[in-house]
Amino acid sequence: MQMGHEHASTTGIYQFVSDDFRNATLRAALDRTMDEVLGVQLRGQW
Repeated sequence: MQMGHEHASTTGIYQFVSDDFRNATLRAALDRTMDEVLGVQLRGQW
């Protein structure tokens, strides 16, 4: 399995993103996840 893609050429495009793009994308995903987790926890306290 290559990231869920049928062809290696499709997966290959992800090998050539900049460090800044990769870091920004990861940060955004982590921030969304933390917002969801903390939002659920905070709502449960009220």
